[in-house]
Amino acid sequence: MALDLDLDKIENHCLSHTKVREWVREIMLFDRVDSTNRVALDMASQGLPSGVVILAEAQEKGKGRLGRAWFSPRGVNLYFSLLLRPYQPVRDFPLFSLATSVALIEAIHRVTGLAVQIKWPNDIVLNDRKLAGILLESEVRGEQTPPLVVGVGVNVNIDLAGFPPELQKIATSLQIALGHPVDRTDLLIEIFNRLAEQYRLVEDGNGKTLLIQAVRQHCQTLGRRVRVQTARQEFEGWAEDLQEDGALLIRMGDGNQRRILVGDVTHLREVEDPSAQGRIAPA
Repeated sequence: MALDLDLDKIENHCLSHTKVREWVREIMLFDRVDSTNRVALDMASQGLPSGVVILAEAQEKGKGRLGRAWFSPRGVNLYFSLLLRPYQPVRDFPLFSLATSVALIEAIHRVTGLAVQIKWPNDIVLNDRKLAGILLESEVRGEQTPPLVVGVGVNVNIDLAGFPPELQKIATSLQIALGHPVDRTDLLIEIFNRLAEQYRLVEDGNGKTLLIQAVRQHCQTLGRRVRVQTARQEFEGWAEDLQEDGALLIRMGDGNQRRILVGDVTHLREVEDPSAQGRIAPA
């Protein structure tokens, strides 16, 4: 099995498949960058068109949500950012995160057979451990619809000992789950195939309903007790449903619902020990 990324194979596939070429038109492979999102945003500011992919073998300052770092060792995982110039208004941008989540789930299942899930809003998990993450970034300039960068990191062939100690209990990889490495080139090609399908649903007004249905099917957050951290406050409740724009509906203790479009979610589990008196522990 070839473990190196085969750029020629990836490019030939994308250019020869019309539906994929609508979204992935050019791929730039770097040995090492500080952040693929940062490079993509810089290129967006220089006027590069939609469909440019920044792909790197390693990141020195890989980005996660809320300013967190994404561990990005060389040559074992996938790190890429796709530059888009959507026609949709900025309020619809979160749908691209959900569409990317579904695309990752479908691609991983097709290549490996593994059933992975979404932790709302943008993590892909396997056995409650983080397998992949998505980070949307945009820079608003004037009144024109801004470009959107979709950053993706997937833990593919890193083994458990390769993670820093603080990540070994919360992260996983495809190789850890399967017991053998995965061809990163084939996986990336399948991800691009599935992205093209899911992004078309975002463009299609009727397709958004199908997208949200798919997210509901794969979202392990629904039905769970959660702690939500927003920019203004923190609270707990039950994650009940998703709305058509991707917002998460939380049922509070008083029975009222709260709608969350942006926030950090922690899954909680009720402690069954009666002596715990209803305390909550992170799942």
